[in-house]
Amino acid sequence: MAAIVSIFIITMLIKLLYFNHLIGGTISASYGLLMSSIGALMILICLIPIVNKQYRMKMLIFFDAIITFIAVADLLFYRYFNDVITLPMVAQIKMAGSVSSSIFNLFHISDLLFILDFLLLIPLLKKIRSRQEITKPDWIYRTSLSLVLLLSGIFLSYRGIVILEKDQPNILTTFYDKAYIAQNIGLINYHGVDAFKFFKEGVRGKKTLSDDEKAKINTWFKEKQAYMPDKLEYFGAAKGKNLIAIQVEALQEFVIGRKINGNEITPNLNRLINKSIYFENYFCETAAGGTSDAEFLANNSLYPLKTGAVFMKYPGNYYFSLPKALKEQGYATVAMHAYKPGFWNRSVMYPNMSFDKFFNKNDLIPDEIIGMGLSDKSFFRQSLDYLKTIKEPYYAFMVTLTSHYPYDNTESYHKALDVGDLKGAFMGNYLEAIHYADESLGYLIDRLEKEGMMDNTVVAVYGDHYAVSKDKKNELARLLNIDDMNDYMWVKHQKVPLIIHLPGDEGAGRRSIAGGGLDFMPTILNIMGVDGRAIPMMGRDLLNSPHGMAVMRNGYFIDDDYLCLTADGAAFKLDSGEPYPIENLKKEIEDMHMELDISEKIIENDLIEEIRNYLLNQ
Repeated sequence: MAAIVSIFIITMLIKLLYFNHLIGGTISASYGLLMSSIGALMILICLIPIVNKQYRMKMLIFFDAIITFIAVADLLFYRYFNDVITLPMVAQIKMAGSVSSSIFNLFHISDLLFILDFLLLIPLLKKIRSRQEITKPDWIYRTSLSLVLLLSGIFLSYRGIVILEKDQPNILTTFYDKAYIAQNIGLINYHGVDAFKFFKEGVRGKKTLSDDEKAKINTWFKEKQAYMPDKLEYFGAAKGKNLIAIQVEALQEFVIGRKINGNEITPNLNRLINKSIYFENYFCETAAGGTSDAEFLANNSLYPLKTGAVFMKYPGNYYFSLPKALKEQGYATVAMHAYKPGFWNRSVMYPNMSFDKFFNKNDLIPDEIIGMGLSDKSFFRQSLDYLKTIKEPYYAFMVTLTSHYPYDNTESYHKALDVGDLKGAFMGNYLEAIHYADESLGYLIDRLEKEGMMDNTVVAVYGDHYAVSKDKKNELARLLNIDDMNDYMWVKHQKVPLIIHLPGDEGAGRRSIAGGGLDFMPTILNIMGVDGRAIPMMGRDLLNSPHGMAVMRNGYFIDDDYLCLTADGAAFKLDSGEPYPIENLKKEIEDMHMELDISEKIIENDLIEEIRNYLLNQ
């Protein structure tokens, strides 16, 4: 019996490692992969020794068929989306329509190797079994073998997962790179973790909304639209123009206009701000989804989830996104990022958000690598070359990469900014990284101007999320000369810049209204001349809203006058930091909780299309 178990494990291990190779993994890169894969197989077949011998062969063949089916399905999905399947994607099977027409083209002749073992394994196992029928191992031996398989399998699988978490903290919580997880803990363990997350995070606890609850959500949007003035400032100011939106990795507002050792940290952004609409109180509203949350906020005007990331949990929902709204106006739409297409599930989410093309790592020449991948400057150069080949008008959504945490890949630009005694420290590395990002943006703006593209293009630049984690708050305090980086000061500085440049420098000036990522889409649609009254957006048009508010997913909020740490029971005047009675903000707190709850229900229950139809008929 031990021989049968061993042969099965070795055969399946070869199949799993072959799959791992086909999705870009390497055996040598992770011994955790070997441990995890062997462990998963041991757990899978741990009951074989104690079942009746007439069922053992059938069970092994069944397990082989299941593993083969999952591996081939994942492989085909990977070839189409550059990613591996998750249960939320299976649950939202309507996405499969985009793949079905190409399914046969995804097969390679080499995929037949996945069924080769059936031709070899079955006869071999039968031959070994016939020889072993002479001896009949007693129940103590068989039970002991089952326990050894189970306990050894759990230990090996757990060790592989520990190695992965140590190498990439929180990756199993956020699932931001599914292919990487599969490459490092094996296909079986990957799907085991995915299934655990899927059932834990909502399937069993999901409740269907009543008609009354849906009606209340519809009414909330109807009433929200009623607050907008009839005559909108800047409506259609750039109608028919191209739109380039640039989401800059880890760009926070505190670097804007700041100098270190007499040198500007962001000279190019400073110059752009002087001839653009600049929102100086634009706050970070992202949650566990990080960069993907910023993309979701900007392009959908819905809040991020309370737990997990929308890009990972609800990629198959119907979204009436910014690219979708512009496509209806005749725009070509393209998302552009120099990293792996499967990262944060972008290869699935972008098409579903109505981007015609995802211009990614696979489309770019890796001629200059800094840190995680292609440098921002090369990314902008190649992206602009591509944009010159597509029809106008277009919406190009660019996501940068080089200034990514932990900002320690500074060799290529470490002499560009004199950071003095911060050299080599976390904050010094960040300032060097963001100075490089600014230099790359300067290259982009210069090319747009020199090639005459600026006259026909709206350029919007914003930061995606915070750059400095709270454990580094003292370093931020020293840079900003803040004596006490208390909670009020910390939250007040969770701002990212939003810069919108219109052709002819129209509307240039600073705006102090409070806002956040949620407000990008309605503000841009107004500028582009798109009527947003029938589009379910939770954000505000910052150019026309009478008041502003930014809400963080933990319930903190900032409006034009106050900063409220809701969960802490404290509030402050925004300008002075003077304590303010939180009971005076009761209505604002209730409104904030209602908004977060509505957004969560919309996403969980896929309500956007239903709400839009309601608004269209009002």
